[in-house]
Amino acid sequence: MKKIPGTLYHFGITSSKNNSLGINIWYRSELVFEKTGILQEEIIHTLQSFFESKNLTIPSNRLAWIVKEELNDLSPTGDITFIEGTVSEILGEIQKKPSENLKKIVLMGLSNAGKTCIYERVFEGKKPWELMQSTATKGIDYKNYEVGSLTKPMIWDLGGQQQYLDEYHGPLRKSIFQKAAVLLYIIDASDSDRFENARVEFEWSVNQILKYNQNPVINVFFHKIDLIHDKDALISYLKNFLSQNISYKINYYSTSVFDESLFTAWSGIIRDISPKSTFITSILKSLKEQEGVKDALLIEKTTGLACGSTLIGSDEELVIGMVSLLIVTCDRVTKNMKLQNFKEFKLRTTSNYLLLSDVTSDLMLVIILDSSAFNDNRLKEIEEVGKEVGMQIRDLWKE
Repeated sequence: MKKIPGTLYHFGITSSKNNSLGINIWYRSELVFEKTGILQEEIIHTLQSFFESKNLTIPSNRLAWIVKEELNDLSPTGDITFIEGTVSEILGEIQKKPSENLKKIVLMGLSNAGKTCIYERVFEGKKPWELMQSTATKGIDYKNYEVGSLTKPMIWDLGGQQQYLDEYHGPLRKSIFQKAAVLLYIIDASDSDRFENARVEFEWSVNQILKYNQNPVINVFFHKIDLIHDKDALISYLKNFLSQNISYKINYYSTSVFDESLFTAWSGIIRDISPKSTFITSILKSLKEQEGVKDALLIEKTTGLACGSTLIGSDEELVIGMVSLLIVTCDRVTKNMKLQNFKEFKLRTTSNYLLLSDVTSDLMLVIILDSSAFNDNRLKEIEEVGKEVGMQIRDLWKE
């Protein structure tokens, strides 16, 4: 895709197997003109006619140079492109899978933004130093995960190199964005030189997912935030910068592979796409109303993601990370001691009391209490309420 100098227009050329060409023209990130089945010698005249209709005069020699550059980058006609082949394989695989609970997430961002590392850290349990071996995504990578019995995120990881971005803007955009529940766009917060390019691609991506879907969830990760000194100032700037031409709701998260922020962000996404999350949240809120209960969470054991939570803001980020670490550690200890997996765990500090108990084979209820607000009798009452809550959550899976 090439920018028309002196304007806010971009245009791209696509090819088809019958050697005909197509032209797409965007104003900012909105597709405003599309024509297929034209010959190469007709391209410049078609562009001139379009811009004249907009009262713009672009010298023909300048258009000729831009068209030449775009044609040089065009994939050879007559053969299916690498991306087209990848998408075809992905769609074939999807047809074989049951659709129940499958939620499509389109993961986008410029090259080197950290997209692949993000889901490898959360869903594949890789440690930060192991992510150093991750390689750049070539074209589109397809990953299918399960968050216990709650939901099955189907992640389309789109490589961010320019050669791939150009293909996404062509006829493949419908296959990429159709039936997508979530757009997850990654911004490298440390790469200020490419903020403008990231904004253009983000606006285009938002327009596409809104075009093909009703009420999608749009998320932005300000990634590698650990490299930024004045985080609050940068986040405030980027929010305004990215949303200046978008009226749709955007969820923003600041993330790093070195702390709990990724797990908090993905917990929010999982709750957004799970049909049971509203009921889980309602049940946990009723539990929080009990005297002495500060907060409650429902944690998926394998990923450590919070499928439900009454916590908000920075408290959630800290607690989810620490509780997930506690669950994984306890599970490892019981296995090393050749004991069965733990079903219940109690931890008391000077200010808090944690009750952890199994709800299903992959879900654990965590109740946080105020140590000074109850006695042993009250603790037993809370434990009984916790068992009732566990039964209510299990019943959700029987409906």
